[in-house]
Amino acid sequence: MNMSKSTYYFEINRKDAILEKNKNLARIIEEIFVENKKRYGVRRVYRELVNRGYHINHKRVQRIMQKLGLQVTSFT
Repeated sequence: MNMSKSTYYFEINRKDAILEKNKNLARIIEEIFVENKKRYGVRRVYRELVNRGYHINHKRVQRIMQKLGLQVTSFT
């Protein structure tokens, strides 16, 4: 592989900005989900984030919720 040693170590030690952003969003999404008695799905969580001033795509909310295992179980 034609890569300098400094470039290699720079790349493996670089922090991922999107991963950090997703961690913060995951915490907020989980908070919204629990506040609403685990009854909010992707659409409602997305709308709540928009109402709170976050500019985010609904697909990102869906990916984060799937990764966290947040799923509406029942309405009883």
